[in-house]
Amino acid sequence: MDLQRAQRQKYIAVLALAACLILGFGWVLRPSEIPNSPAPLPTENEMAQLARRAERRSLDSMVTYFAVTASDVESSVVYLPGAGTSGVVWGDGTVVTAPLLQQEVGTVTIQSRSGQDRGQPTIWGPLVPLAAVALGEGLAGVSTARADTSIPEAGTWVLAVWRAGRDRGFAPGTYLQSASVTCGQRRLQEVVSSLALNSMMVGGGVFDIDGGLLAVMLPCGDRIAAIATSSVAAILTQADTTEQRVLARYGLALGALSDDEAAYFELSDGVIVREVWAGYRGEEAGLLPGDIIAALDGAVVAVPRDLEALEEPAGEEPAELSVRRGTRTLTIALPRNDTEGDSAAAATRLAGLVWDAPPPPYRIEGVVPGSRAAAAGIEPGDRLVRIDHVAPRSRAQVQRIFADTRTLPVLLDIERGERRIAVLVR
Repeated sequence: MDLQRAQRQKYIAVLALAACLILGFGWVLRPSEIPNSPAPLPTENEMAQLARRAERRSLDSMVTYFAVTASDVESSVVYLPGAGTSGVVWGDGTVVTAPLLQQEVGTVTIQSRSGQDRGQPTIWGPLVPLAAVALGEGLAGVSTARADTSIPEAGTWVLAVWRAGRDRGFAPGTYLQSASVTCGQRRLQEVVSSLALNSMMVGGGVFDIDGGLLAVMLPCGDRIAAIATSSVAAILTQADTTEQRVLARYGLALGALSDDEAAYFELSDGVIVREVWAGYRGEEAGLLPGDIIAALDGAVVAVPRDLEALEEPAGEEPAELSVRRGTRTLTIALPRNDTEGDSAAAATRLAGLVWDAPPPPYRIEGVVPGSRAAAAGIEPGDRLVRIDHVAPRSRAQVQRIFADTRTLPVLLDIERGERRIAVLVR
């Protein structure tokens, strides 16, 4: 019994010692006391720094995304060093770019990210707000832009992409709306966005985030406008005509005779020269607005399509035009080539004519609304050069022409800017 009691006491002592050790370790390892006061809040400066870091990460991600999108579409954007503008590869190997100056027309150098080649202008001219250039066969690595004619939602991201040599530029913005804009004599659709367009971007494209082409950036008056792909397509279709190609090459705006013009000239058919542009071969040859082209190289000309021979490649022999001017029939040589020199004098010698220096034109300061002059399309600032093919001798003669008692129509030669226009006043 004594032995059992001693063993129980020893066991109890061991348990007590173990308990003391556990309590001791627990005391040593106990957590520090939790303060009653809350932890201090971050300062406004610290919060602003955190917000800026988050925004910076978001902006870096967006820039990377836009750069990738620009890389995806840059193969459809080229550079024309001679004109100093970009161009967008349209369809059938055609580059759409800004209007070309007369001295720039010829073979055009085109640069892409993979090399360069020469292209041939196919559409250009004084009344076309763009130019089209055929790509050379040696230009590799270019792709046709995928036109997107759908209207984006307001606030949708858009991306402008252009070139300067081999360097690519891009700028993101947001689509705002579509609006009508007048460029020269055309009413076009404009893609309005938050992009700040400038001359460096001319000829480049405005794309959506999926790489669809929304617009081409082109000059429009004294500013740059993003012209919608639907309007670009319409211009290219309308410009692919004999009339437009003759205008581009010779600076002659031609048309079939209207009923009023046929009655005035007492002709049933023929092609009238409605406008003559300064600095082009038509002006140098001596053609004037109001001339009627009756024959080309001996072949009768009844409609503008009969002048397709003027679109043939330049040659040494000039085209011979039979022209009716008032009561006279003249023969005018229209040069087909681009040789330098006094081409106007050469044409005059061939035609057997000597031209007088034109007298100073009469400037029209104003046009009364509702008058015959206004109905004919005469504008303030126009300069009156000729009346019925003859230069006016005095202001009194001009006033008699426009008198309310006059019943006969009159053909006016009007100078407006860089062109001379035939205007028939009833």
